[in-house]
Amino acid sequence: MLSLVAVATLFFGWHALHIELDAGFEKSIPKNHPYMETFKKYQEAFGGANLISVALIQKEGDIYNEEFLSRLKQVTDEIFFLQGIDRSRVSSLFTPGIRYLEITEDGISGGDVMPADYKPTAEMFARIRTNVAKAGIVGRIVSEDQRGAMIVAELLEYHPVTQEKLDYRRVASELERIRDQYQDENIQIHVIGFAKIVGDVSSANLEVLFFFVITLLITMLMLWAYCGSFKLSLLPLSSAIVAVIWEFGMMRLLGYGLDPFAILVPFLVLSIGVSHGVQMVNAWAGDVSEEHLGSYEASVASFRRLAIPGTLALLTDVIGFATIYIIDIDIIREMAINASLGMAAIIITNKVMMPIILSYTKLGDIKNFYKLQSSRTRLGDQLWQFLSRCATPRPAAVILLTSLVFLGISAWKYQDLRIGDFKPGVPELRPDGRYNLDSAAIVDNFTIGVDVLKVIAESGTEACVQYEVMEVIDRFSWHMQNVRGVRSVTSLPQLAKLVSSGWNEGSLKWRILPRNQFSLVQAINPIPSSFGLQNADCSAMPVLIFTTDHTAETISRIISAVKQFREENPDAPVNFALASGNVGVMAATNEVVKAQEKMIVLWVYVAIIGFVWLSFRSMISVLCIIVPLALTSLMAYAFMATIGVGLKVATLPMVALGAGIGVDDGIYLFSVLGQKLKEGWPLRKAWFRTLQTTGKACIFTSVALAVSVSTWLFSGLQFQADMGLLLLFLFVVNLLGAIIMLPALAYFLVPRTQRSN
Repeated sequence: MLSLVAVATLFFGWHALHIELDAGFEKSIPKNHPYMETFKKYQEAFGGANLISVALIQKEGDIYNEEFLSRLKQVTDEIFFLQGIDRSRVSSLFTPGIRYLEITEDGISGGDVMPADYKPTAEMFARIRTNVAKAGIVGRIVSEDQRGAMIVAELLEYHPVTQEKLDYRRVASELERIRDQYQDENIQIHVIGFAKIVGDVSSANLEVLFFFVITLLITMLMLWAYCGSFKLSLLPLSSAIVAVIWEFGMMRLLGYGLDPFAILVPFLVLSIGVSHGVQMVNAWAGDVSEEHLGSYEASVASFRRLAIPGTLALLTDVIGFATIYIIDIDIIREMAINASLGMAAIIITNKVMMPIILSYTKLGDIKNFYKLQSSRTRLGDQLWQFLSRCATPRPAAVILLTSLVFLGISAWKYQDLRIGDFKPGVPELRPDGRYNLDSAAIVDNFTIGVDVLKVIAESGTEACVQYEVMEVIDRFSWHMQNVRGVRSVTSLPQLAKLVSSGWNEGSLKWRILPRNQFSLVQAINPIPSSFGLQNADCSAMPVLIFTTDHTAETISRIISAVKQFREENPDAPVNFALASGNVGVMAATNEVVKAQEKMIVLWVYVAIIGFVWLSFRSMISVLCIIVPLALTSLMAYAFMATIGVGLKVATLPMVALGAGIGVDDGIYLFSVLGQKLKEGWPLRKAWFRTLQTTGKACIFTSVALAVSVSTWLFSGLQFQADMGLLLLFLFVVNLLGAIIMLPALAYFLVPRTQRSN
């Protein structure tokens, strides 16, 4: 069996070495959500949401000079020829489609803002300045103070001919090369977009790996101190690492890569693997030192004692992670598969590989080992005696009353939990990180901001020349303009009113929608479809709503305002279809997570309750294990709300981990406690013995992992720092629930005769 495990490890290890980071924009969207059906329907006509924005901002003076415009053209050309760019959807002062309109004696005329005969002369710079003003692109393509200009491009997830998937890290690297090449002291370049986020998160992978190594080293040193043997300290870590190797190998064999936003999932597997490994080593060491069994006999005894509760705990972990799969977002489903494979691998490495290795393990100085184990046991007896008081009347009552207080506080704070982001910018990166500083610079200098919601106004063909339709869209635009969190709104009726005014000497009195159809045609006709405000037959007209940020609160408020307008205008000849743009994608994702989050928790607990019942056949066991676990889950949600971490794609596995670690400790502890009670031990003495054997391993593992992940707080990746804080909280609270609340519940639930006989 050990040979088979070794061969399997080599096989999976070979494939694990070839696993690659696999980022994808489409993986992060709920494709079957109604918003995304609208998104896909109009993607070809109005573009998608996978954009990159590059802003050049000059420190002094305006953009109308040879140095800046020359630099802008060079960067535009570089962006145009980047891998994965949809070249029909690149916007810059130097691309066709950025046009101006003006009223002349001969009627309406127009042209490209950047003249075809451009030459760097003072007269040309003045002409371009005038064209920019006529085009109304100040705040969009040109910054509000006209010290900067923007290049916006759309990325294609797959090559249209070869269907090769876009390498986001390569795109991010090229964007950094462009920045380094063309940026200087006078002209600063700011870059944002999904590809850049992936690049920055991927660049932090080496730092994530460094903190993982630090975590492993700290855990190993603490295991060495705990076990009293360097050889034994390596076993739990080795078992957990082998499980992660199997996890990566199986992922690659199934055709998956490792998404940068799921980079912490392997640590969840590693943590649970170490937890179970410590239990096995602890049981084996106890049999060797206290019962004076040989390696083989101690291994068999430990296996018999831990096989059922350990496997049960791991199966509940598998089910817990697998339930995340019900969320119809590819990246979440990949994480569910990833974590579930890791949990399944731990069952083999912990329940098969470790007992076999322990049966071969020989300790050098066995007498010294006996002495160390005995002194360590005596050293902890005072603590175990103190904690055993939790199974007595007065402390048990105080503990449960205190738990009710925490339950109330957590339920109250849970209302502040957000589905989505709490803060502006990208919460996975530090607020002072380059990406978030770039984002802030663009928001400060451009009216349109970096986040856009596209609401598609659907009607019949040639609807844009029907006053009733255009009037409703215009009212909708005004309605959304006055919603808190909206920076600006752009729609076809707005431009039509400007053209109508232009036909009448620019009079503000004529900045209205003409009721006469022929006049309306005259107002619409000069506006080309390249502006992206209507499709070819004018049956669909997007309303572009630029938001101040993409926090959960802002998105929810704006989506609610759209729905409110639809409800207040049920007979309108227009359907305002949600939604496109990056905010539309976020809104759909948030709604899917919100709709399924409670269902996931329900199924996790149904699975845990079922497995616990099958294992112990006792409602007492179910309540003693589940109640602390449920309180911990609610407290974790409250803690996330307190530290400003929203419930989203990347944080869902952490919530599942809370249930995983907690149920593991509860099952191990109650399996020993229940056995002692069956043997006739009084409750306090039974709990003391449970702590003396299994409990100390649970306490040690939680403390070791808590100390290890505390190093993550110093990570340059905000996501890792936040998850380190959340994991630290989960390890500590789960531990307190298992060793304090479980015996308090047991005191009031076990029959009176078993409390003191």
